[in-house]
Amino acid sequence: MGSLSGKFALVTGAGRGIGAATAEKLTAAGARVLVNDLDADVAAAVAARLDGAVAYPADLTEAAAADELVEFALSAFGSLDIVVNNAGYIWHSAIHNMTDEQWDAMLDIHASAQFRILRAYGRWLRGVADQTSPVRKVVNISSTMGLHGGATQLAYSAGKAAVVGLTKTLAKEWGRFNVTVNAVAFGAIDTRLTSPYENEPNISIVKGQPRKVGLSVGQIKQAEAASPLGRIGSVEDAANAIYLMCIPESNWITGEVLLASGGVRS
Repeated sequence: MGSLSGKFALVTGAGRGIGAATAEKLTAAGARVLVNDLDADVAAAVAARLDGAVAYPADLTEAAAADELVEFALSAFGSLDIVVNNAGYIWHSAIHNMTDEQWDAMLDIHASAQFRILRAYGRWLRGVADQTSPVRKVVNISSTMGLHGGATQLAYSAGKAAVVGLTKTLAKEWGRFNVTVNAVAFGAIDTRLTSPYENEPNISIVKGQPRKVGLSVGQIKQAEAASPLGRIGSVEDAANAIYLMCIPESNWITGEVLLASGGVRS
């Protein structure tokens, strides 16, 4: 039996990158996973290759999406033991160029979407859980930018910092439900958001709009040099860190931020 046999998990932003690797990791450990993503095709593709998985595409910045997502998860599984709040993207610029639209977009997906999902989950918890219940897990995804900041990443950093406050507060509120609430703050991970480029940033399409993504070859070399391990992380590295906060061995850990950055501290 796997360490998560009989558990039901929700992973947001699970169509690609860290989210997809996490869905795969949790499934391999025995959990059944609801794969959420903004893009229906990639969510369906991930769910199709995972035993017992279900896909549910949704734009989590829409006001009703979180309630509908949690309701669907509970309808599909009958329970929900693990929530991984991973969905997000980047839209950077220096503050003098940053628009209200950019600021709102980053706070919406990185902070407000997590809040709404957990609010919806909490309404169910209040009716079914107490300190005699099996331990359930919430893992919120933050970033080293939320802890240390990053030039041209003001809105993203603010959103990821909000995740830390949400995590620490909810850990205190939900202990009585036997729920642990932790965050994982990632450094550079090899995804499309950090894909290398020579001259001009790469482009990712988000809600039909082009967004600049990636790191220059020079930035990647700097990130590798800054890490005692001499590399940036893989999506499997990231999924493993999330997994640590989902397994029974972490049942006595709550309200913490796990720094998964390959040893980079700033």
